[in-house]
Amino acid sequence: MLYGCAGYQPKDLFAQSKHWLEKTSERLETLNSANSKTHNYDTEVNTLFAQPYIDPLTDYINRHIDDKNRAEPLRKVSNERKVRCQKIADLYAKRPLTQASLNRYQAGYNYSCPKDVEAFALRLADTEKPETSESASAPSDISPTAVKPVLDQAIVSNVNKEQLNDCYLLTTISNFREAKQACLSPATEGDARAQLNMAIIHKAMGEYPQSFEWAEKVQDQSPRARYLLGELYASGQGVKQNDKAAFNAFEKAGEEGYADAQYMTAWCYESGIGTRKNPEQAIKWYQRAALNNNVPAKHSLGALLVQQNSTPSSLRNGQNWLIEAARAGYDESSLLLGQLLQESEQPDDKAEALVWYEVAQQQGSPEAVELAKKLRKDVSPEALNTARRQIHRILDGESNG
Repeated sequence: MLYGCAGYQPKDLFAQSKHWLEKTSERLETLNSANSKTHNYDTEVNTLFAQPYIDPLTDYINRHIDDKNRAEPLRKVSNERKVRCQKIADLYAKRPLTQASLNRYQAGYNYSCPKDVEAFALRLADTEKPETSESASAPSDISPTAVKPVLDQAIVSNVNKEQLNDCYLLTTISNFREAKQACLSPATEGDARAQLNMAIIHKAMGEYPQSFEWAEKVQDQSPRARYLLGELYASGQGVKQNDKAAFNAFEKAGEEGYADAQYMTAWCYESGIGTRKNPEQAIKWYQRAALNNNVPAKHSLGALLVQQNSTPSSLRNGQNWLIEAARAGYDESSLLLGQLLQESEQPDDKAEALVWYEVAQQQGSPEAVELAKKLRKDVSPEALNTARRQIHRILDGESNG
């Protein structure tokens, strides 16, 4: 199995893959320095190929794309990336053509294999009718197993199914300088997808007035453009800062099914920014975003339900949402699960708390490092090993405790 760096499986939490990548990066930096004089790049390419991940290949290409001395190494790395992406595409061709498969494909390989991921998305779009609406009155204790995200139909519906255009691909891989040139002509001619990409490109390049202008042009055709307008209003970039306008943009994009906008709408209701503070509406919107597979929303929904602790069912459901977010690599959820268990008086709970801190540490939480260190002296090795097995089962989806 060849992994994208962004690809994440629960069982990889204890595999030290981050350490492996860091060592690979350090090795390449050393070789780059040594090769700056000799222009012999065979060793650095071999080192790159020796690790199993795809994203470092893309990083190498993006970092050295303008280096004429590296024309041959770049060709080799590009070919290797194609081979690895094709192996992943062959693997996903055997998997069910479902939204869950697409979510995993996007999470792991959209950075390095965008063409293959988009092809999978288009095949899925051909087999499913688009989501038209979501219930605004769904109960707050819907299980995480009910998750069924929706695609951004405004993007998918405008894709040329025969061949992805350079504008989209260059934007997807964050090659904004070339993407800007590729997207300008079709955007000027009125192509909605190219106009959206221009808004994204200008924002990424810090050209906020132009980003706002392009987003306005396409907002009626793309919820992502509405969301982008909300971001610009919220930050006062390219337009006068306006919390109410930001909230309205987020809410409208959220009504159209855009997950990030649903999350921000919930956050506005929770924080009382741009609208009146309303915890019930916050839970409702966090739930919509969570059902749309927005990981921060899963965390926030879980945290709110746990905080309210109104019923045993609500508490349990909140913990389940936190576990869903933790499975997706969200360190704040792993940290909070550890803190909740540490408050318990049961020795076994403290051992599980320590393991959740270890998980959060693997996911990049600096706070978890100190919490685990303090708690470790109170947990026996036997209890810790038992807890590790239990948390492994939870992360692998065998049990939610």
